[in-house]
Amino acid sequence: MKSLFLSLKINTFSLLVGLSIAASAALLPACMAPYDAMGTEYVNSISTKLPALMNKATEAYSKHETEVSSLNSELDKVVAHAASMKKNKEVAESWRLLQTDLVAPFIARWKDKGKLDKDFIKEATMQVTKSLDAIKRAEAAKKK
Repeated sequence: MKSLFLSLKINTFSLLVGLSIAASAALLPACMAPYDAMGTEYVNSISTKLPALMNKATEAYSKHETEVSSLNSELDKVVAHAASMKKNKEVAESWRLLQTDLVAPFIARWKDKGKLDKDFIKEATMQVTKSLDAIKRAEAAKKK
């Protein structure tokens, strides 16, 4: 009798655990942002253009002012797009931080100094690339 009672307790516990896992699995996609083809396209485009432009900072800023302006406009569009997507708070915040904490100070320094040192560019580009890679991973993890 005691073993029958124990097996009922274990089976009830197993059933509750199983139901909890099933409920979590069913609700998890509702918590995740849906796949965003445009977001993936944006991150791939910016990942190519931004480091390439940053590497040109050994040259005069005035020579690349139009390129910088174009890239800043594209970044503004990307940040706005990410912020407009439902359940995309983390990715939107990553884009915002990339723009305000990494790209904007780099561009401001380039504009102020005229040209930048290769070592500074290398370090800044590495930080930007890491940030973009994290955004790529977050976009890739979204359910298609």
